[in-house]
Amino acid sequence: MTQMSDLQTTLFYNGDIYGYPQANALLVERDRIRSIGRYDELRAGLLDGHLIDLNGGCLLPGFIDAHIHLIHTGLVESGWRIDLANRSRAEVLEILAQAATARDGEWVVGYGWDESTWVDRAYLTMEELDRISPHAPLMAIRLDGHLLTVNRKGMERIPAAAPDALIDRKRGLLREGAVSALVNTVKPDRRAMSDALDAVAGLCHRLGITSVHTMSRLEHFEAMMMERSDRKLRITICPEVASFEKLSAVGLKTGYGDPWLRFGGIKIFADGSIGAANAAVSEPFLSGGLGELNHETETLCQWVQKADRSGWQTIIHAIGDRAIEQVIGVHEALGTDASLRHRIEHFELPQRPQLERVKSAGLHLSMQPNFTANWSGSDSLYVDRLGTKRDQLSNPLRLIHDLEIPLAFGSDGMPPSPLYGLHGATQGAYPEQRLTLEEALARYTEGGAYFGFSETETGRLAPGMKADLVVLDEHPLEHPAAIAERTVMMTVVDGEIVYTNGETRTEGRE
Repeated sequence: MTQMSDLQTTLFYNGDIYGYPQANALLVERDRIRSIGRYDELRAGLLDGHLIDLNGGCLLPGFIDAHIHLIHTGLVESGWRIDLANRSRAEVLEILAQAATARDGEWVVGYGWDESTWVDRAYLTMEELDRISPHAPLMAIRLDGHLLTVNRKGMERIPAAAPDALIDRKRGLLREGAVSALVNTVKPDRRAMSDALDAVAGLCHRLGITSVHTMSRLEHFEAMMMERSDRKLRITICPEVASFEKLSAVGLKTGYGDPWLRFGGIKIFADGSIGAANAAVSEPFLSGGLGELNHETETLCQWVQKADRSGWQTIIHAIGDRAIEQVIGVHEALGTDASLRHRIEHFELPQRPQLERVKSAGLHLSMQPNFTANWSGSDSLYVDRLGTKRDQLSNPLRLIHDLEIPLAFGSDGMPPSPLYGLHGATQGAYPEQRLTLEEALARYTEGGAYFGFSETETGRLAPGMKADLVVLDEHPLEHPAAIAERTVMMTVVDGEIVYTNGETRTEGRE
């Protein structure tokens, strides 16, 4: 065997190598996996280099989050936005009151409250926010981002262009386009954006995430460009449809970029959310109403046709069955190019016949199993909004997998933990929502790589692939029902260790 003398080689040993039951070591040369096998054999060919003891852990491909809002998550992680997740109603109001006092008249923006976990299950109201912040503008964004509550001072600052039909001025509730219109008036400066990206990259590394597909406005592209290789996070940016003409005018298309930042698909919202009770459904919510389609079918058809002809993948948010029907129908009518891997995001409430049509149209499904972990099952948000029957029909991962429809998992930041998402995918409330852990892991690794056109580079452990790796404290298949309890011990991106949990034994060749 030819010996290698290069300090840019790293041998990971004394652990399990996922998918290789006979192996206990993996050799990385610079940024690529060189070989996988037994420690004694791989070490014999290593003259110089680093030795990393896995301490009995399991090495897997790095996780790929196929749907996250990177800037939004980063602003919360950095503290620029107030984190309201996993808080009671009283705690949310207390945190916002403290922030309003500290910021002395400046905007207070909170994110992450979820009334489905509260006793009364009622949205925050303008009256409550007025009591804690009578003089400073304050907005509190619901966890799904499709609804927010604003106080009276904040109401005064809603731009005139915000759709009035989406504003409940009595209760201080804004939905969909009105949410975007107000949120976009409170923008972080360049320093805050950089801090947010640094913070979210660190968060991703702690969670074992090495690549993301982020739903972000085009104006965020410049901030993502700066210091992108230093952050060691592979970013696929999916800009909003309003940016399409500008992007296509200069010849850009899906896939343009470099290993650290590239363009994915064009993002379109076909409807709202279940939590905000404005997903477009064919059977009314229990509280009444069928939700809303955000666009006329003709408009959606024009956008998809232009994107398809210009070499752009489309990424269309569609949750309710009416929105799903609209999106499938547009692709069927246009006969869109399956090689572009056009995506439907979320796909929570499909009717069963729609699944076969998705497959026939060559569409790809990006779904978030943490939604079922959060909101499905007895005494849940889905039951409150939809009833038990439709809850049982929601998020049919088992049926989608068995039909061999291309499927990838993301988090939507709710929360951005792959281990929590894997728990949701394997421990769903109903059999139709469950995959095996091995199936689910593939959707959080090679599935995301395929959706981002990087399957020859990332998403698998194999010689020649990028050395994007995560080490868990135990082989996940040993106790699959306890996947949420596993610990990320190490994350490696491009062959570089970017996170360790505890002491890492690193040594040279003896």
